[in-house]
Amino acid sequence: MPARPDAAAPASAELRYCTTADGVRLAMRSVGQGPLILKAANWLGNVQADAQLRSSRHWVDHLSRTHSLLWYDARGCGLSDREADDISLDAWVRDLEAVADASGQQRFVLLGISQGAAIAIRYAVRHPERVRALVLYASFVRGVYHQGLSPKTQAVFTEMIRIAELGWGHDASSFRRLFSAHLLPAAPADVLDDYDALTRHSVSGPMAARYMKAFYEVDARIDAPQVRCPTLVMHVAGDTLILPREGELVASLIPGARWVSVPGRNHLPLATDPGWSTLCEEMERFLGQLDGGAPGGASNGATAAAAPPPLTVRQREVLAQVARGLSDKEIARALDLSPRTVEMHVARTLAALGARNRSEAVNRAHHWGLLP
Repeated sequence: MPARPDAAAPASAELRYCTTADGVRLAMRSVGQGPLILKAANWLGNVQADAQLRSSRHWVDHLSRTHSLLWYDARGCGLSDREADDISLDAWVRDLEAVADASGQQRFVLLGISQGAAIAIRYAVRHPERVRALVLYASFVRGVYHQGLSPKTQAVFTEMIRIAELGWGHDASSFRRLFSAHLLPAAPADVLDDYDALTRHSVSGPMAARYMKAFYEVDARIDAPQVRCPTLVMHVAGDTLILPREGELVASLIPGARWVSVPGRNHLPLATDPGWSTLCEEMERFLGQLDGGAPGGASNGATAAAAPPPLTVRQREVLAQVARGLSDKEIARALDLSPRTVEMHVARTLAALGARNRSEAVNRAHHWGLLP
């Protein structure tokens, strides 16, 4: 039988507290020995349950075999203060700053999962001297309000905020199951039962609504190109909660980031999922490179050619817009071109750079200094 969400954490997992600059008390837990991996909080965290639930405990077990893993509950969630005035990307960065300072370590690897990736990215830009590398999974740097969605589609997400406030903490699990159906679409029923019990008690309805609104408003696109540490970006190919295109955008914006598409459907992969072994292998290889060999994430397939490939002025203009994460239609409007013409320029630019997709093209362009 899987451990229930209220089961006690392993004795080796140390529970502590710290306080943010704006006075919010945060719960944090550490386990393992070795170089520090600090995980940025992502909703709906619960440090008391993460090492027990089948949806998360294998992450804790795997990373703590060779490293010290430190994670925490963000403001408003889990064992941290349930009330906070500020719920925003900058507030979550303040949470991470407080935990980093309380860790006692000057340098560490940052792990960012889902919205935790934007938090980790902004922290890495503000504190580059402390971040050895970034490991990002199921990441995004633009919330749905910044994805160019139609007003009708945006209204659907806005309605989700209202429903969350009314239904999250209710005894009936119908709304939470709607959320977990995208989070863990291929998970067994008992795993979903345990996850539902955790999410019900980890956050209140009003706080769940505030979190959703803040997720939709996240915009760290300006931060990502300023990252200067080795970065690994991974994403499950069948993720319907955070679409893979958002992970590809993250990888394209961070200079030199390594992009890995992982097989599977679950946003949070289970230990039995086909992509879990791939995730483990990629993380082991990347983390191993930090202590010896070539810097992890320093190459994503870009060639070491001395001279960059020739691009026309228009191709460079289009590529710069691609690097901003714009679609062909958005680029067409920005440059006063037809979508078909933009599509042609993108295809020719990819061919000139020897890239298989837009993410790889942008990374190679950064490698050759073709983008500002």
